[in-house]
Amino acid sequence: MKIIDAHTHFFSYTWLEHFCQLAAGQFSNVEALAEKLGWEMPSKDPVELGERWVQEQDKFELKRQVLFASKLNDAEELAPALNAFPDRLIGYFMIDPKQEDARNQAHYSFNILGMRGVMLFPAMHHFHASEEKVHLIYEEALYAEAPVFVHFGQLSIPIFQKLGLPDPVDLKYSNPLDLREAAAEFSDVNFIIPHFGCGRFEEALNVAAEFKNVYFDTSSSNSWIQLPLTLKDVFKKSLQVLGPERLLFGTDSSFFPRGWRKDIFDKQVQVLDSLGVRKRDKKLIFAGNIARLLGLK
Repeated sequence: MKIIDAHTHFFSYTWLEHFCQLAAGQFSNVEALAEKLGWEMPSKDPVELGERWVQEQDKFELKRQVLFASKLNDAEELAPALNAFPDRLIGYFMIDPKQEDARNQAHYSFNILGMRGVMLFPAMHHFHASEEKVHLIYEEALYAEAPVFVHFGQLSIPIFQKLGLPDPVDLKYSNPLDLREAAAEFSDVNFIIPHFGCGRFEEALNVAAEFKNVYFDTSSSNSWIQLPLTLKDVFKKSLQVLGPERLLFGTDSSFFPRGWRKDIFDKQVQVLDSLGVRKRDKKLIFAGNIARLLGLK
């Protein structure tokens, strides 16, 4: 079965360096921070880090993966890796729509750097997805025929906790219902809600039921799920409401030496098999839907 992972992170050297600076003297250098985290040091050369991910793809027989530039202005770090492996790596960039030059950043990222999607984190950057200021990002995505990834629900950034840094997350911005106005006005833009809404499952389902341009991704351990709800229940309800055509497989893989999260893939395959999901529909979830959204050949 062809696999395209629609949700992974490009934790670059500059990403780790950024947190070393935020830690304000806790670490003598980036290498010391990586050792503290138990991570393999990412190469300063983004092409080498990209090659590391391609090696993971070959190891686990992945076709491609979407990689997120996982901090503001890090798309330029990701772009060389995409250019080196255009048939294997796909890039999304993160943006804060409150920044004065947000439209220019978005235009540059899509049209010069070759990013294929844009990521919004309302709870991290403190805006509502329905606000007028965010429309300029939706407009640029429309022109670029690119999906808009919007993180709702719980948002945990483990490295902040590990380093004892103030958590920038404000969950008042995390309700998926905030997306209703944008999904209606920008009906030709495809919106992706990760982690099944990440603890705001019912609200995310309500939005997806109303708007056919709203997709879920299945990524991460989905630790937000609490008994009596199970991952099987979440998949079952999502399949009923969105159908197999609007679910995108993802793992949330991010750093080495852990690498690609085959355990998450195996668990999701097990759940779909237990639900009796047809082979054709599994092909859509694990590769076909994201390929269609991004116009991949």
